Amino acid sequence: MEEKRKFFRIKKPFLMKFQDSCGKQYCVSVSDISEQGVCFLSPVVLDSGSKVDLLLKLPSNPNQWQDCHGQVLESKDLSKDGNAFLNGFRTRIKFINIPEDISRVLREHCALGLNKERSLGHILEQKLGMLDKDREKRKNVRINKPLVGMYAELNGSTPGEWDVTTVRNLSLGGAIFTTKVFYKSASVLRLMLKIPSRPIDFLEFDARVVESKQLRNLEAFSIAGAYLTRVRFTPVSPEKIEILREYIEWFISHLKKQIDSGLE
Repeated sequence: MEEKRKFFRIKKPFLMKFQDSCGKQYCVSVSDISEQGVCFLSPVVLDSGSKVDLLLKLPSNPNQWQDCHGQVLESKDLSKDGNAFLNGFRTRIKFINIPEDISRVLREHCALGLNKERSLGHILEQKLGMLDKDREKRKNVRINKPLVGMYAELNGSTPGEWDVTTVRNLSLGGAIFTTKVFYKSASVLRLMLKIPSRPIDFLEFDARVVESKQLRNLEAFSIAGAYLTRVRFTPVSPEKIEILREYIEWFISHLKKQIDSGLE
């Protein structure tokens, strides 16, 4: 019932920290936000009506955690809906007592996301289509599903400064994601992903850059500080390969069910 919503929801992944009732802190991926609240997959159940302290790292302001407070509206165990692959609790939180400066940041973030959602999504789809033009020759199936992640360039075995990214394209062999700088071919990065089936921990990969291209808008002008970088994973453990394979197979199966049901 999207047309009845007073506030638009932005489907753009970002990181959020929160504490449970015992004071334990969790860092999760959020892919649904509006000016009024957030929806995310929580690794623990939160009591309906309880108050929660939140820290948001919004893509529009990536160098600062935004301090917010919220009230739990719902924390639903997904395994009871026959969707046990997603291990966690679908949790909706309404923002409360938000200071005006934080409210302004949220409002600007949602407005920016709304304005750019279609055009940037179209640009990325075009770019991904170009990079995947030989997909029928690929050994591994790629899925175009946004996932939140972090990346850093490796200097030996030591990662440099970490930055937040959105992974746009994923396979067992590699990934495509946005970066703020250009990386030369054969540069080595460390990539940390939040996989929905493992919402508590990051899944860590070392990867070698195959290609890094500056994004351009629909008028073919360069987008400053935005590059689409394609990487190939270096040897990955069987355990991580299995986690990726399970997630990719689940995603494809879920997508087929949506198509068969006539859902968008």
